Amino acid sequence: MSSSSKPTRVQMKVLKAVHNQAAMARLMQDRANAREQTTGQARPNSWYEDFHGHALLRQQLENAAAAAAIPTAWIDQCRERGDFGMRWRADLHWREPALVPRNQFVAELEGQVRHLQGMAAVAAVYGEIGARAEVGTAQLFDRKLRVLAQHARAIASVLTISAEEADRLWGEHTWDAAAATVRDLDAAALGKWWRGYAGIYTTDLALQTKALGDVGLPAEGGVWERMTPAHMIDEIRTRLSATPHEPGADTPPGTQITEAIEVAGIPDGVDTPLDIDTTVSHAPAREATPGIEL
Repeated sequence: MSSSSKPTRVQMKVLKAVHNQAAMARLMQDRANAREQTTGQARPNSWYEDFHGHALLRQQLENAAAAAAIPTAWIDQCRERGDFGMRWRADLHWREPALVPRNQFVAELEGQVRHLQGMAAVAAVYGEIGARAEVGTAQLFDRKLRVLAQHARAIASVLTISAEEADRLWGEHTWDAAAATVRDLDAAALGKWWRGYAGIYTTDLALQTKALGDVGLPAEGGVWERMTPAHMIDEIRTRLSATPHEPGADTPPGTQITEAIEVAGIPDGVDTPLDIDTTVSHAPAREATPGIEL
């Protein structure tokens, strides 16, 4: 458990964004009302679409703030001030926050990291095969891996992960464990996992990632830098190439992937249609937000 009398520097960035999003919604409403009174014309559909997009981003920003252990009392305080059209102030008399169960938030982030490491492990041994066979699925997989990795890094930066917590989250032992999950899988099993990862729902987390990215998070150079897609995949490949299939056999990096492509019978340059609906259980369709990677 932990608490503080005022936000940290990074938390302040997020809270200022919460305030600004609420203030923007208030300003949009006020301007639209004034225009209606002046012209007598109803606001156009484009206004409602724009307002709806801002509302979605605002809600997911608050969800991200809560996921990063920023006290609800502070989130509410900033939203309310923005709703009333008050100016942003960092030197507020901040409300007394409830004790924050920090270990719970770190544990939730740990679950996200394990999921990401699982995706990276599948990408390390099947990504090239998948890209040859199903270009559309490969693009979905890569996009979602990138969004989820950036989200986890942003949450970690707001949480201000310590060196000890970083070892728990993505220390050497975690990469060894991730590599072990795919070491003995055949191409068919890997393909099923890969398509499943490509079909996961990420719209809400993509919105959170955009909202945090707009305030400069994650910042460069933190302990979470290992959680980029390229770095994660390299971590897995290094471990797999160091562990040959058979005792005494020295398998060069990339050999396992080439062998799997040959076993799968996928010739160079042949693309198959994207068709993952029959193999992946999707969440109910939701309206996409323009400019957000899903």
